[in-house]
Amino acid sequence: RDSGSLVVLANARGLLLHSLGDADFLGRAERVSLRPGALWHESDRGTNAIGTCLAESRAVVIHGAEHYLERNGFLPCSAAPVFGPRGQLRGVLDISGDHRGQHPHTFALVRSAARMIEDRLFHARHGHDQVLRLHAHAEGLGAVGEGLVALSDDGWVVGSNQLAREWLGLPAMGGGTLADLTGLRVAQMPPGRTLRVRTARGLSLFARLD
Repeated sequence: RDSGSLVVLANARGLLLHSLGDADFLGRAERVSLRPGALWHESDRGTNAIGTCLAESRAVVIHGAEHYLERNGFLPCSAAPVFGPRGQLRGVLDISGDHRGQHPHTFALVRSAARMIEDRLFHARHGHDQVLRLHAHAEGLGAVGEGLVALSDDGWVVGSNQLAREWLGLPAMGGGTLADLTGLRVAQMPPGRTLRVRTARGLSLFARLD
């Protein structure tokens, strides 16, 4: 409300599924088809935050005249990809608004929100699996910005979030065991106890098995 912007959720094809935001801005947004049911893939609209985010699988900011279509030039847009627990690109979260109300923290906000969605997807799928939590700081375990790895009873990786894949060098579809990644077996990690581990890539992280 009164933000001069809106939040948009799109699927992996660039189809806008839902939008929520400032009522005064919605009319302007709808005039450029920034509304549910419209396609914003790069192949449909050229360079734009949602389409370019899908094309590059990373968070992006597309500001004003960087849009391919001139009629979208009044929009500053920040978009972040949402990945599923097996590394598949599920969609995009975007915040778009009027250039006069652009806020420097919007990019960080949309990235953080996308991570929160990813973590909810992870826990929905792996609610009955062992979960290894990872973070560079012990106090970061259990908070937004932690790495999450789902493990089978015998220590095989069956799912992970994007941060864990980056830190551990995991392929998108998972694979490998806890011992391969950290040198420790599940039996060596008592549940609930925080340990310092060194990954196969030489990264030092705090870890807790829940």
